[in-house]
Amino acid sequence: MRHALRLVVSLSLLLPCGRAAAAEPPPPPPTPTVVDVPSPAGPRALGASLTTAADGTIWLSWVEAAPANLAAAAAKKSAGHLHPPAPAPDAPAAPPHTLRFSTFAPATLTWSPARTIAARADLPLSSSDFPQLVLDGRGTATAVWTDGHGGALTSSSSDQGATWSTPTPWSLGSAAVEMFSFARLADGRVLAAWLDGRAKKSGDPQQPQQLYARLLHDPAPDTLVDPSVCDCCPTTLTAFPDGGALLAYRGRTDTEVRDIRTARFRGKTWDEPRLLNHDDWRIAACPVNGPRLASDGGRVAAAWFTAADNDPRVLASFSPDAGTRFLLPLRLDRGKPLGRVDTLILRDGALLVTWLETDGSFWLRRVTPDFSLDEPVALAPPGALSAKTNPRLTLVRDYFGGTAPVQFLATFATDSALRTLLVTVPEGELLTAKGNCDCAPTPDQLVGYPIRGAAAALSPERGTLHLVHDELPGLLFAGTHEFHADAATLAAVTLGRRLFGRIEQRDGQWWLYDVRLAVSP
Repeated sequence: MRHALRLVVSLSLLLPCGRAAAAEPPPPPPTPTVVDVPSPAGPRALGASLTTAADGTIWLSWVEAAPANLAAAAAKKSAGHLHPPAPAPDAPAAPPHTLRFSTFAPATLTWSPARTIAARADLPLSSSDFPQLVLDGRGTATAVWTDGHGGALTSSSSDQGATWSTPTPWSLGSAAVEMFSFARLADGRVLAAWLDGRAKKSGDPQQPQQLYARLLHDPAPDTLVDPSVCDCCPTTLTAFPDGGALLAYRGRTDTEVRDIRTARFRGKTWDEPRLLNHDDWRIAACPVNGPRLASDGGRVAAAWFTAADNDPRVLASFSPDAGTRFLLPLRLDRGKPLGRVDTLILRDGALLVTWLETDGSFWLRRVTPDFSLDEPVALAPPGALSAKTNPRLTLVRDYFGGTAPVQFLATFATDSALRTLLVTVPEGELLTAKGNCDCAPTPDQLVGYPIRGAAAALSPERGTLHLVHDELPGLLFAGTHEFHADAATLAAVTLGRRLFGRIEQRDGQWWLYDVRLAVSP
Protein backbone atom coordinates (compact mmCIF):
# COMPACT_ATOMS: atom_id res chain seq x y z
CA MET A 1 0.00 0.00 0.00
CA ARG A 2 2.84 2.41 0.78
CA HIS A 3 4.28 1.76 -2.68
CA ALA A 4 0.94 2.54 -4.27
CA LEU A 5 0.56 5.79 -2.37
CA ARG A 6 4.02 6.97 -3.33
CA LEU A 7 3.35 6.08 -6.98
CA VAL A 8 0.21 8.21 -7.05
CA VAL A 9 2.05 11.19 -5.59
CA SER A 10 5.02 10.77 -7.95
CA LEU A 11 2.89 10.47 -11.06
CA SER A 12 0.89 13.54 -10.10
CA LEU A 13 4.08 15.57 -10.23
CA LEU A 14 4.75 14.43 -13.83
CA LEU A 15 1.40 15.40 -15.31
CA PRO A 16 1.73 18.09 -18.02
CA CYS A 17 0.61 21.58 -17.16
CA GLY A 18 -1.43 23.61 -19.61
CA ARG A 19 0.64 26.79 -19.40
CA ALA A 20 4.03 25.38 -18.45
CA ALA A 21 5.56 25.37 -21.95
CA ALA A 22 4.63 28.96 -22.74
CA ALA A 23 5.21 30.47 -19.31
CA GLU A 24 8.37 32.32 -18.34
CA PRO A 25 10.55 30.56 -15.76
CA PRO A 26 9.15 31.44 -12.34
CA PRO A 27 11.23 33.63 -10.05
CA PRO A 28 13.08 31.95 -7.17
CA PRO A 29 10.59 31.18 -4.40
CA PRO A 30 10.76 33.35 -1.28
CA THR A 31 12.66 31.89 1.67
CA PRO A 32 11.80 31.90 5.38
CA THR A 33 13.02 34.69 7.63
CA VAL A 34 14.44 34.08 11.11
CA VAL A 35 14.38 36.56 14.01
CA ASP A 36 15.69 36.06 17.54
CA VAL A 37 13.07 36.72 20.21
CA PRO A 38 14.57 37.90 23.53
CA SER A 39 14.56 34.95 25.88
CA PRO A 40 12.77 35.00 29.25
CA ALA A 41 15.21 32.44 30.69
CA GLY A 42 18.10 33.18 32.98
CA PRO A 43 21.61 31.75 32.64
CA ARG A 44 22.28 28.01 32.83
CA ALA A 45 18.91 27.14 31.26
CA LEU A 46 18.27 23.86 29.47
CA GLY A 47 15.48 21.41 28.63
CA ALA A 48 13.15 23.79 26.77
CA SER A 49 9.61 22.49 26.23
CA LEU A 50 6.75 24.17 24.33
CA THR A 51 3.02 23.59 24.63
CA THR A 52 -0.07 25.46 23.42
CA ALA A 53 -3.24 26.06 25.43
CA ALA A 54 -6.75 25.63 24.05
CA ASP A 55 -7.01 29.43 23.62
CA GLY A 56 -3.81 29.52 21.55
CA THR A 57 -1.48 30.82 24.27
CA ILE A 58 2.02 29.32 23.99
CA TRP A 59 3.78 28.22 27.18
CA LEU A 60 7.54 27.64 27.44
CA SER A 61 9.13 25.77 30.34
CA TRP A 62 12.79 25.12 31.19
CA VAL A 63 15.14 24.27 34.06
CA GLU A 64 17.72 26.73 35.39
CA ALA A 65 20.58 24.84 37.02
CA ALA A 66 21.94 25.73 40.43
CA PRO A 67 25.50 27.04 39.90
CA ALA A 68 27.06 24.68 42.45
CA ASN A 69 25.71 21.64 40.61
CA LEU A 70 26.88 22.52 37.11
CA ALA A 71 30.20 20.69 37.27
CA ALA A 72 28.59 17.54 38.67
CA ALA A 73 25.84 17.65 36.06
CA ALA A 74 28.37 18.02 33.25
CA ALA A 75 30.33 15.02 34.54
CA LYS A 76 27.23 12.88 34.69
CA LYS A 77 26.18 13.89 31.18
CA SER A 78 29.61 13.06 29.79
CA ALA A 79 29.42 9.67 31.49
CA GLY A 80 26.13 8.97 29.75
CA HIS A 81 23.83 9.06 32.80
CA LEU A 82 20.39 10.45 32.11
CA HIS A 83 19.54 10.34 35.82
CA PRO A 84 22.04 10.79 38.68
CA PRO A 85 22.40 8.11 41.35
CA ALA A 86 20.68 8.66 44.67
CA PRO A 87 22.78 10.69 47.13
CA ALA A 88 24.30 9.07 50.18
CA PRO A 89 22.11 9.34 53.32
CA ASP A 90 24.62 11.61 55.07
CA ALA A 91 25.37 13.79 52.03
CA PRO A 92 24.72 17.54 52.44
CA ALA A 93 21.57 18.90 50.79
CA ALA A 94 22.14 19.91 47.17
CA PRO A 95 21.15 23.42 46.12
CA PRO A 96 17.88 23.50 44.21
CA HIS A 97 17.43 23.80 40.48
CA THR A 98 14.47 25.88 39.30
CA LEU A 99 11.69 24.86 36.91
CA ARG A 100 10.31 28.04 35.32
CA PHE A 101 7.84 29.03 32.61
CA SER A 102 6.78 31.96 30.44
CA THR A 103 3.92 32.63 28.01
CA PHE A 104 4.17 34.07 24.51
CA ALA A 105 2.01 36.94 23.23
CA PRO A 106 1.51 36.61 19.44
CA ALA A 107 0.27 40.21 19.23
CA THR A 108 3.56 41.64 20.52
CA LEU A 109 5.82 38.65 19.71
CA THR A 110 7.27 38.76 23.23
CA TRP A 111 7.61 36.44 26.21
CA SER A 112 6.16 37.33 29.59
CA PRO A 113 8.48 37.61 32.61
CA ALA A 114 9.53 34.18 33.87
CA ARG A 115 7.69 32.61 36.81
CA THR A 116 8.64 29.64 38.97
CA ILE A 117 6.87 26.28 39.04
CA ALA A 118 9.17 24.51 41.50
CA ALA A 119 12.65 24.81 43.03
CA ARG A 120 14.09 21.40 43.86
CA ALA A 121 17.42 19.62 43.84
CA ASP A 122 15.86 16.58 42.11
CA LEU A 123 14.85 18.44 38.94
CA PRO A 124 16.59 16.73 35.98
CA LEU A 125 19.48 18.43 34.22
CA SER A 126 19.00 16.61 30.94
CA SER A 127 18.78 17.68 27.32
CA SER A 128 16.70 14.62 26.41
CA ASP A 129 14.47 13.83 29.41
CA PHE A 130 13.51 17.32 30.54
CA PRO A 131 10.30 18.41 32.35
CA GLN A 132 7.11 18.58 30.30
CA LEU A 133 4.33 21.14 30.66
CA VAL A 134 0.83 20.28 29.45
CA LEU A 135 -2.48 22.19 29.46
CA ASP A 136 -5.89 20.53 29.43
CA GLY A 137 -9.10 21.96 28.02
CA ARG A 138 -10.38 23.12 31.40
CA GLY A 139 -7.70 25.65 32.33
CA THR A 140 -5.37 23.39 34.31
CA ALA A 141 -1.62 23.39 33.65
CA THR A 142 0.41 20.38 34.79
CA ALA A 143 4.18 20.03 34.97
CA VAL A 144 5.75 16.55 35.04
CA TRP A 145 9.42 15.75 35.63
CA THR A 146 11.52 12.72 36.50
CA ASP A 147 13.06 12.86 39.96
CA GLY A 148 16.44 11.38 39.10
CA HIS A 149 15.82 8.16 41.04
CA GLY A 150 13.40 6.34 38.72
CA GLY A 151 10.18 8.08 39.67
CA ALA A 152 8.42 11.23 38.51
CA LEU A 153 6.58 14.13 40.14
CA THR A 154 3.72 16.36 39.04
CA SER A 155 2.55 19.81 40.04
CA SER A 156 -0.56 21.59 38.76
CA SER A 157 -1.95 25.12 38.52
CA SER A 158 -5.54 26.20 37.89
CA ASP A 159 -4.86 29.96 38.00
CA GLN A 160 -2.70 30.49 34.90
CA GLY A 161 0.49 29.60 36.74
CA ALA A 162 0.14 32.02 39.65
CA THR A 163 0.32 29.17 42.17
CA TRP A 164 1.36 25.51 41.87
CA SER A 165 0.36 22.51 43.95
CA THR A 166 2.77 20.55 46.12
CA PRO A 167 4.51 17.99 43.90
CA THR A 168 3.06 14.46 44.12
CA PRO A 169 4.29 11.12 42.69
CA TRP A 170 3.37 10.40 39.08
CA SER A 171 2.48 6.75 39.43
CA LEU A 172 2.01 4.23 42.22
CA GLY A 173 2.40 1.43 39.68
CA SER A 174 6.03 2.00 38.78
CA ALA A 175 9.21 3.56 40.12
CA ALA A 176 11.06 3.49 36.79
CA VAL A 177 9.56 6.05 34.41
CA GLU A 178 11.03 8.49 31.87
CA MET A 179 10.56 10.13 28.45
CA PHE A 180 7.02 11.43 28.87
CA SER A 181 4.87 12.79 26.06
CA PHE A 182 1.40 14.36 26.27
CA ALA A 183 -1.50 15.30 24.01
CA ARG A 184 -4.68 17.24 24.81
CA LEU A 185 -7.61 15.23 23.46
CA ALA A 186 -10.67 16.69 21.74
CA ASP A 187 -12.73 16.48 24.96
CA GLY A 188 -10.10 18.43 26.93
CA ARG A 189 -8.55 15.49 28.78
CA VAL A 190 -4.83 14.82 28.50
CA LEU A 191 -3.31 11.55 27.31
CA ALA A 192 0.17 10.65 28.59
CA ALA A 193 2.68 8.05 27.40
CA TRP A 194 6.10 7.16 28.80
CA LEU A 195 8.91 4.60 28.89
CA ASP A 196 8.62 2.27 31.86
CA GLY A 197 11.11 -0.10 33.51
CA ARG A 198 8.77 -1.83 35.98
CA ALA A 199 9.47 -5.21 34.34
CA LYS A 200 13.19 -4.78 35.03
CA LYS A 201 12.49 -3.69 38.59
CA SER A 202 10.43 -6.83 39.16
CA GLY A 203 13.60 -8.89 39.45
CA ASP A 204 14.80 -9.61 35.91
CA PRO A 205 17.20 -6.88 34.67
CA GLN A 206 17.21 -8.48 31.21
CA GLN A 207 13.58 -7.55 30.65
CA PRO A 208 13.13 -4.83 27.99
CA GLN A 209 11.89 -1.34 28.58
CA GLN A 210 8.12 -1.07 28.09
CA LEU A 211 5.71 1.62 26.92
CA TYR A 212 2.76 2.61 29.09
CA ALA A 213 -0.02 5.19 28.81
CA ARG A 214 -2.95 6.62 30.74
CA LEU A 215 -5.14 9.68 31.01
CA LEU A 216 -3.76 12.43 33.24
CA HIS A 217 -5.41 12.64 36.69
CA ASP A 218 -7.40 9.46 35.93
CA PRO A 219 -7.47 6.80 38.69
CA ALA A 220 -7.64 3.96 36.15
CA PRO A 221 -4.59 1.63 35.95
CA ASP A 222 -1.74 2.30 33.54
CA THR A 223 -2.15 0.65 30.12
CA LEU A 224 0.67 -1.39 28.56
CA VAL A 225 0.95 -0.25 24.92
CA ASP A 226 4.12 -2.10 23.82
CA PRO A 227 6.09 -4.68 25.86
CA SER A 228 9.47 -4.02 24.19
CA VAL A 229 10.78 -0.58 23.25
CA CYS A 230 14.10 1.23 22.95
CA ASP A 231 15.50 2.09 26.36
CA CYS A 232 15.76 5.89 26.31
CA CYS A 233 14.41 7.44 23.09
CA PRO A 234 11.77 10.17 23.60
CA THR A 235 8.15 9.41 22.73
CA THR A 236 5.66 11.67 20.90
CA LEU A 237 1.87 12.04 20.81
CA THR A 238 -0.56 13.96 18.60
CA ALA A 239 -4.34 14.23 19.04
CA PHE A 240 -7.21 14.03 16.54
CA PRO A 241 -10.63 15.75 16.43
CA ASP A 242 -12.41 12.39 16.81
CA GLY A 243 -11.15 12.08 20.39
CA GLY A 244 -8.27 9.74 19.60
CA ALA A 245 -4.52 10.18 19.25
CA LEU A 246 -1.45 8.68 17.61
CA LEU A 247 1.68 7.68 19.54
CA ALA A 248 5.12 7.20 17.93
CA TYR A 249 8.24 5.80 19.56
CA ARG A 250 11.30 3.66 18.86
CA GLY A 251 10.63 -0.05 19.23
CA ARG A 252 13.04 -2.87 19.97
CA THR A 253 13.04 -6.48 18.75
CA ASP A 254 14.91 -9.56 20.01
CA THR A 255 17.43 -9.02 17.18
CA GLU A 256 17.99 -5.36 18.22
CA VAL A 257 16.07 -3.76 15.37
CA ARG A 258 15.08 -0.31 16.66
CA ASP A 259 12.70 1.14 14.10
CA ILE A 260 9.89 3.64 14.67
CA ARG A 261 6.48 2.24 15.61
CA THR A 262 3.08 3.87 15.99
CA ALA A 263 0.02 2.97 18.05
CA ARG A 264 -3.45 4.48 17.65
CA PHE A 265 -5.54 5.46 20.67
CA ARG A 266 -9.27 5.37 19.89
CA GLY A 267 -10.67 7.18 22.90
CA LYS A 268 -10.83 4.12 25.16
CA THR A 269 -8.68 1.40 23.60
CA TRP A 270 -5.32 1.07 21.85
CA ASP A 271 -4.68 -0.57 18.48
CA GLU A 272 -1.80 -3.00 18.11
CA PRO A 273 1.52 -1.23 17.41
CA ARG A 274 2.76 -1.18 13.82
CA LEU A 275 5.91 -0.11 12.00
CA LEU A 276 5.90 3.39 10.59
CA ASN A 277 8.57 2.40 8.04
CA HIS A 278 10.84 -0.61 7.60
CA ASP A 279 14.25 1.01 8.20
CA ASP A 280 15.81 -2.14 9.73
CA TRP A 281 18.21 -0.23 11.97
CA ARG A 282 20.05 -2.79 14.09
CA ILE A 283 21.91 -1.27 17.01
CA ALA A 284 22.76 -2.82 20.38
CA ALA A 285 22.43 0.50 22.20
CA CYS A 286 19.97 3.32 22.59
CA PRO A 287 20.57 6.28 20.22
CA VAL A 288 18.53 8.68 22.44
CA ASN A 289 16.91 9.96 19.25
CA GLY A 290 13.12 9.78 19.15
CA PRO A 291 10.52 10.54 16.46
CA ARG A 292 8.18 13.53 16.32
CA LEU A 293 4.57 13.76 15.16
CA ALA A 294 2.22 16.61 14.26
CA SER A 295 -1.32 16.51 12.93
CA ASP A 296 -3.98 18.64 11.28
CA GLY A 297 -7.36 16.97 11.40
CA GLY A 298 -6.66 13.39 10.41
CA ARG A 299 -3.50 14.25 8.47
CA VAL A 300 -0.23 13.37 10.19
CA ALA A 301 3.38 14.48 9.73
CA ALA A 302 6.13 12.18 11.01
CA ALA A 303 9.88 12.87 11.22
CA TRP A 304 12.61 10.63 12.58
CA PHE A 305 16.31 9.72 12.47
CA THR A 306 17.77 6.37 11.44
CA ALA A 307 21.27 5.07 10.77
CA ALA A 308 20.29 1.79 9.13
CA ASP A 309 22.97 0.38 6.77
CA ASN A 310 25.49 2.75 8.41
CA ASP A 311 23.84 5.64 6.59
CA PRO A 312 22.61 8.30 9.10
CA ARG A 313 19.64 10.18 7.71
CA VAL A 314 16.60 12.25 8.63
CA LEU A 315 13.33 11.03 7.13
CA ALA A 316 9.85 12.50 6.90
CA SER A 317 6.55 10.97 5.90
CA PHE A 318 2.87 11.86 5.68
CA SER A 319 -0.31 9.97 6.51
CA PRO A 320 -3.68 11.06 5.09
CA ASP A 321 -5.67 8.80 7.42
CA ALA A 322 -4.59 9.27 11.04
CA GLY A 323 -1.57 7.00 10.77
CA THR A 324 -3.21 4.00 9.11
CA ARG A 325 -0.92 4.38 6.08
CA PHE A 326 2.24 6.43 5.60
CA LEU A 327 3.85 7.46 2.33
CA LEU A 328 7.32 6.17 1.55
CA PRO A 329 9.57 8.65 3.37
CA LEU A 330 11.60 11.48 1.90
CA ARG A 331 15.19 12.09 2.98
CA LEU A 332 15.68 15.63 4.24
CA ASP A 333 19.20 15.99 5.67
CA ARG A 334 22.36 17.44 4.08
CA GLY A 335 24.49 14.32 4.46
CA LYS A 336 25.75 14.33 8.06
CA PRO A 337 22.75 14.55 10.38
CA LEU A 338 22.59 14.04 14.13
CA GLY A 339 18.80 13.87 14.16
CA ARG A 340 17.04 15.60 17.11
CA VAL A 341 14.08 16.22 14.81
CA ASP A 342 10.82 18.07 15.19
CA THR A 343 7.96 18.67 12.78
CA LEU A 344 4.83 20.74 12.12
CA ILE A 345 2.00 20.24 9.64
CA LEU A 346 0.13 23.17 8.11
CA ARG A 347 -3.51 23.43 7.15
CA ASP A 348 -2.62 23.26 3.45
CA GLY A 349 -0.81 19.91 3.97
CA ALA A 350 2.79 21.19 3.90
CA LEU A 351 5.22 19.76 6.46
CA LEU A 352 7.98 21.69 8.23
CA VAL A 353 10.83 19.60 9.64
CA THR A 354 13.92 20.64 11.62
CA TRP A 355 17.04 18.69 12.56
CA LEU A 356 20.68 19.03 13.64
CA GLU A 357 23.76 18.25 11.57
CA THR A 358 26.98 16.93 13.11
CA ASP A 359 28.64 20.36 12.87
CA GLY A 360 26.09 21.79 15.31
CA SER A 361 24.05 23.62 12.65
CA PHE A 362 20.24 23.72 12.83
CA TRP A 363 18.17 23.22 9.66
CA LEU A 364 14.61 23.61 8.38
CA ARG A 365 13.10 21.96 5.32
CA ARG A 366 9.61 22.34 3.90
CA VAL A 367 7.83 19.36 2.34
CA THR A 368 5.29 20.79 -0.11
CA PRO A 369 1.59 19.83 -0.13
CA ASP A 370 2.33 17.56 -3.14
CA PHE A 371 5.03 15.78 -1.07
CA SER A 372 8.11 17.14 -2.79
CA LEU A 373 11.04 18.96 -1.20
CA ASP A 374 11.99 22.62 -1.05
CA GLU A 375 15.62 23.55 -0.47
CA PRO A 376 16.83 23.34 3.17
CA VAL A 377 17.25 26.58 5.13
CA ALA A 378 19.80 27.12 7.92
CA LEU A 379 18.20 28.37 11.15
CA ALA A 380 21.49 28.43 13.09
CA PRO A 381 25.11 28.20 11.88
CA PRO A 382 27.67 25.47 12.65
CA GLY A 383 28.60 25.28 16.31
CA ALA A 384 25.41 26.94 17.50
CA LEU A 385 23.88 23.84 19.13
CA SER A 386 25.36 20.95 21.09
CA ALA A 387 24.91 17.35 19.94
CA LYS A 388 22.51 16.62 22.83
CA THR A 389 20.13 19.51 22.22
CA ASN A 390 16.50 18.71 21.31
CA PRO A 391 14.97 21.81 19.68
CA ARG A 392 11.18 22.13 19.90
CA LEU A 393 8.70 23.81 17.55
CA THR A 394 5.19 25.20 17.86
CA LEU A 395 2.95 27.15 15.50
CA VAL A 396 2.19 30.80 16.17
CA ARG A 397 0.11 31.40 13.03
CA ASP A 398 -1.02 28.71 10.61
CA TYR A 399 -1.84 29.07 6.92
CA PHE A 400 -5.37 30.23 6.07
CA GLY A 401 -5.23 30.70 2.31
CA GLY A 402 -4.38 33.66 0.11
CA THR A 403 -0.83 34.95 0.44
CA ALA A 404 -0.66 34.76 4.24
CA PRO A 405 2.63 33.61 5.81
CA VAL A 406 3.09 31.00 8.52
CA GLN A 407 4.94 31.72 11.76
CA PHE A 408 6.38 29.26 14.23
CA LEU A 409 8.68 29.29 17.25
CA ALA A 410 11.81 27.16 17.52
CA THR A 411 13.42 27.01 20.94
CA PHE A 412 16.63 25.35 22.09
CA ALA A 413 19.37 25.65 24.70
CA THR A 414 22.94 26.62 23.87
CA ASP A 415 25.96 26.54 26.20
CA SER A 416 25.26 30.10 27.24
CA ALA A 417 21.51 30.74 26.90
CA LEU A 418 18.05 29.56 25.95
CA ARG A 419 17.19 30.88 22.49
CA THR A 420 13.85 31.32 20.78
CA LEU A 421 13.61 31.91 17.04
CA LEU A 422 10.53 33.31 15.32
CA VAL A 423 10.49 31.80 11.84
CA THR A 424 8.22 33.22 9.14
CA VAL A 425 7.47 30.93 6.18
CA PRO A 426 5.91 32.73 3.17
CA GLU A 427 3.45 29.88 2.64
CA GLY A 428 1.01 31.75 0.39
CA GLU A 429 3.79 33.05 -1.87
CA LEU A 430 5.38 29.60 -2.05
CA LEU A 431 2.11 28.04 -3.19
CA THR A 432 1.50 30.80 -5.70
CA ALA A 433 4.98 30.31 -7.14
CA LYS A 434 4.23 26.61 -7.68
CA GLY A 435 0.69 27.09 -8.95
CA ASN A 436 1.61 28.40 -12.40
CA CYS A 437 -0.29 25.80 -14.40
CA ASP A 438 -3.93 24.95 -14.97
CA CYS A 439 -3.57 21.58 -13.24
CA ALA A 440 -2.37 23.00 -9.93
CA PRO A 441 -4.90 23.40 -7.09
CA THR A 442 -5.57 26.87 -5.77
CA PRO A 443 -4.44 27.65 -2.22
CA ASP A 444 -8.06 27.69 -1.02
CA GLN A 445 -8.60 24.16 -2.33
CA LEU A 446 -5.83 22.91 -0.07
CA VAL A 447 -7.62 24.03 3.10
CA GLY A 448 -10.09 21.76 4.88
CA TYR A 449 -10.74 18.03 4.49
CA PRO A 450 -12.61 16.13 1.75
CA ILE A 451 -15.87 14.34 2.54
CA ARG A 452 -18.47 12.42 0.60
CA GLY A 453 -21.87 11.28 1.75
CA ALA A 454 -25.60 11.87 1.38
CA ALA A 455 -27.89 14.38 3.08
CA ALA A 456 -30.26 12.70 5.54
CA ALA A 457 -31.97 15.87 6.80
CA LEU A 458 -32.00 19.59 6.04
CA SER A 459 -32.60 22.38 8.55
CA PRO A 460 -32.42 25.71 6.68
CA GLU A 461 -33.79 27.55 9.70
CA ARG A 462 -30.81 26.33 11.74
CA GLY A 463 -28.35 26.66 8.87
CA THR A 464 -27.41 22.97 9.13
CA LEU A 465 -27.82 19.61 7.46
CA HIS A 466 -27.28 16.03 8.62
CA LEU A 467 -24.90 14.05 6.43
CA VAL A 468 -24.46 10.27 6.34
CA HIS A 469 -20.81 9.47 5.58
CA ASP A 470 -18.07 6.87 5.96
CA GLU A 471 -15.31 7.21 8.56
CA LEU A 472 -12.96 10.15 8.14
CA PRO A 473 -9.92 8.77 10.01
CA GLY A 474 -8.95 11.02 12.86
CA LEU A 475 -11.82 13.42 12.16
CA LEU A 476 -15.20 11.71 12.47
CA PHE A 477 -16.37 8.16 12.96
CA ALA A 478 -18.74 6.70 10.33
CA GLY A 479 -22.36 7.67 10.84
CA THR A 480 -24.62 10.72 10.65
CA HIS A 481 -23.30 14.10 11.78
CA GLU A 482 -24.65 17.63 11.69
CA PHE A 483 -22.77 20.25 9.66
CA HIS A 484 -23.25 23.98 9.31
CA ALA A 485 -23.50 25.37 5.76
CA ASP A 486 -24.34 28.65 4.07
CA ALA A 487 -27.74 29.25 2.46
CA ALA A 488 -26.53 28.60 -1.10
CA THR A 489 -25.10 25.21 -0.14
CA LEU A 490 -28.27 24.17 1.69
CA ALA A 491 -30.42 25.21 -1.29
CA ALA A 492 -28.31 23.11 -3.68
CA VAL A 493 -28.40 19.90 -1.64
CA THR A 494 -31.02 17.22 -2.34
CA LEU A 495 -32.04 14.68 0.29
CA GLY A 496 -30.56 11.26 -0.38
CA ARG A 497 -28.33 12.40 -3.25
CA ARG A 498 -24.60 11.72 -2.97
CA LEU A 499 -22.39 14.76 -2.69
CA PHE A 500 -18.70 15.61 -2.49
CA GLY A 501 -17.41 18.56 -0.49
CA ARG A 502 -14.96 19.80 2.08
CA ILE A 503 -15.33 20.32 5.81
CA GLU A 504 -13.44 22.36 8.39
CA GLN A 505 -13.90 23.45 11.97
CA ARG A 506 -14.83 27.07 12.57
CA ASP A 507 -15.06 28.17 16.20
CA GLY A 508 -15.47 24.57 17.29
CA GLN A 509 -18.22 23.67 14.79
CA TRP A 510 -17.98 21.62 11.61
CA TRP A 511 -18.85 23.45 8.36
CA LEU A 512 -19.53 21.91 4.95
CA TYR A 513 -18.55 23.89 1.84
CA ASP A 514 -17.32 23.56 -1.76
CA VAL A 515 -20.11 21.03 -2.42
CA ARG A 516 -20.56 19.17 -5.71
CA LEU A 517 -23.47 16.81 -6.31
CA ALA A 518 -22.97 13.34 -7.79
CA VAL A 519 -24.08 12.96 -11.42
CA SER A 520 -26.92 10.58 -10.51
CA PRO A 521 -28.92 10.11 -7.30
